[in-house]
Amino acid sequence: MDPQQSQPCKGAAYPTKYRRNQPRSKNGCLTCRSKRKKCDETRPRCTSCVRSNQTCVWPSKDEQESPPSNSVGNTSDSTSSTSERRRSPNEDPQTAISDLSLAMESLIFQRFFFDWATSGNTSGGYTMSWFANLFQIYTNASIDSLVHKSINALANASYGQRFNSPEALTKGNKWYGRAIQMLKVKLLSINDSSSYCDVVSAITLLGIYEGLMHESIALEGSWVSHMTGASTLLSLRGQDKIIESPAEFEVSAVCFLQMIYGSFLNGQAPPIPWTSVNKLALPKSPAFYAHIELIYEAACQFAEWRTALLDYDSDEGLDRLSDVARKASILERRFEEWAESAPESLRYETDPLPLEPHPEWVQPLINSPWRPLNYHTYSTLMVQIIWRFYWMARGIINQALLFTYDILRERKGNTVPSIPRRTDIEDQILSFTDLLCESCVSTFVTISKGDPQMEAEKVPTLLGYLILQVLPALGLFYEQIVFTGIDSFGRREWVAKMRHFLRVHFGIAKGITAIPPSHVGKVPIQTWGLPDEFPRGRK
Repeated sequence: MDPQQSQPCKGAAYPTKYRRNQPRSKNGCLTCRSKRKKCDETRPRCTSCVRSNQTCVWPSKDEQESPPSNSVGNTSDSTSSTSERRRSPNEDPQTAISDLSLAMESLIFQRFFFDWATSGNTSGGYTMSWFANLFQIYTNASIDSLVHKSINALANASYGQRFNSPEALTKGNKWYGRAIQMLKVKLLSINDSSSYCDVVSAITLLGIYEGLMHESIALEGSWVSHMTGASTLLSLRGQDKIIESPAEFEVSAVCFLQMIYGSFLNGQAPPIPWTSVNKLALPKSPAFYAHIELIYEAACQFAEWRTALLDYDSDEGLDRLSDVARKASILERRFEEWAESAPESLRYETDPLPLEPHPEWVQPLINSPWRPLNYHTYSTLMVQIIWRFYWMARGIINQALLFTYDILRERKGNTVPSIPRRTDIEDQILSFTDLLCESCVSTFVTISKGDPQMEAEKVPTLLGYLILQVLPALGLFYEQIVFTGIDSFGRREWVAKMRHFLRVHFGIAKGITAIPPSHVGKVPIQTWGLPDEFPRGRK
């Protein structure tokens, strides 16, 4: 893969002329220095970058004090040879290396903002508005700030993983280490809006970094610690203060959904009561508010259900389990009512998935023994995420109902009247998991529609990364459930292809990770059977 030849956001080009009417900037932004242009050093964006609509990237204090690197990573051969031809014969080699390093850094950051800051045809919506403002967050941050270090870590890791650049990966790891050390200090002294935004944004960025870099199973290690820390900070800060600041509101919304996602998978209660976060769910938007309230209730219901499943040996325990299943059936009907009454602004379009034409890199997801039948078109990423949470919640409700059905049938000889028949529950699970698969493949089919020559590099990494929200759940549905008369092997293999697809084309290391059923304990519903404290170092 040659990122230099197919990037939608190109790095700084080398000049063809060497005579300058003004001295080359020594202390200006990296963008001006890489282009050998005079920089007026205005922060956060210099005049030259504003006029040319360029990303204005500033070196950190550490980089200003350290000598330039002797290598420039995995840039393309054609770019390197062109640079050699255009270089002045009398130019100092060390200066040339420094210039190339600056150009590489500018390329990395332009690629980062293309990959992670939603813009253009990729409309974020409420739940994704924080990503849309990443560029502004970075340019407004001090070069010694926690956010600056965290974005440097993610920018280098994202480029290094996607385009196989060892130097970018090394730099990303160094920035990650600095950010983690600074985060530990910052967590001890959060006393105002700016420090709250700085820390919670850093936690979110570093969590994404780990999704790109770490191949450990989905609920192991630092990701859990980061999300727990962010939830605690959200509670301490208080939603009344948060909603007064757009910046706080945006990053808190991202953390809130991550918190719910974790509760879905592990069956543990959300760490924050609904009354402490309900204002983040946009009460003035009734349909959206109702959806967020439902998924929060589902997370709480899962925690109660998990507790009942871990102790149902006595008659009292069985009665408690029956009662939980009855309440879950009621919640299931409320979800269905919400979907039926959802306004047009929250709906999506469904079309049959065409076999061709598709870019070659999409073919493995299309030409498969089993593949989704349809693809969806969503107005915004927010709408797509709303429906993914909806299907995931209903899928897990039915998975738990199925397991509870078997327990009650075995122990009591009958089931709770409110629980549907086993075959009906299985049909529901297959329906919701198929819709999740359709939503995943839609990301790539929609964006490449009508352009069979489109290259994978033109798809923002964020779109692939968001699929990680559903892959662990999808994989466990197919591994844990034995469907009556239906072989789920094809679906299971397709999910494995999607994991591999994300690793190959987007560099998302955790994309290739599956959670083995042996790691989920005695309650085979997602990871509900795991102990509350996950063992460290487990693979």
